Parts: sequence; structure tokens; C-alpha cells
Amino acid sequence: MVSEAADIALFGAYLVLLAGVAVQYYRGAIPRRRLTMLVGLCCTWLAYGLLQLTDDGPLPADGPMNLALNGLSVVFLVVGLYLLYRWYRTRDPGEDAPEPGD
Repeated sequence: MVSEAADIALFGAYLVLLAGVAVQYYRGAIPRRRLTMLVGLCCTWLAYGLLQLTDDGPLPADGPMNLALNGLSVVFLVVGLYLLYRWYRTRDPGEDAPEPGD
């Protein structure tokens, strides 16, 4: 299993990644279709990171904060999966994976 410090660092990295996506969208470097996919991915990663914090991480396993973060992780997972589904349904049929450096 991963150490507690690595769990916190992983969750922080996912938050920084989500902030980076938001900044790139604000600057116009990411189209709206790709934004839906990237935010969906970030939400699913945040759900995983929150579960790592609450499972064997630094939070007590039986406290109300643990239950709240578990609920929040479920919400992030559902939102992320919905955004990925929405991206999949609205993408162009001929659209392939992005080219390296794109």
C-alpha cells in the first residue's frame, strides 16, 4: 500500500491537474469537447484520491469526516463518469485519440 504522505501528494497532484485544465481552458488552449473529457477524468481521479485518504490514510476510519469524504468521492465518481459518457456520446465518430503534442 502507498504511504500516507504519498496519498496526500497524489490527491494534491490531482487538484493541481484539474486547476491546470481550468487555466488552459480559460486561455483558449483546450476546446470545450476536450474539456468535458478532461474534467471527467480529473473527477474520477479525485474520487480515487479521496478514497485513498479515507481508506488507510491519515483520517480516522470511523469519524464523520471520513463518511463525508467517502460521500464526496462517490459524487466525484458519478460526475466524472457522467462527463465521460457525455463526451463519448457527443464526440465526432471519426475522432481518434489526440496526437502526441496536441
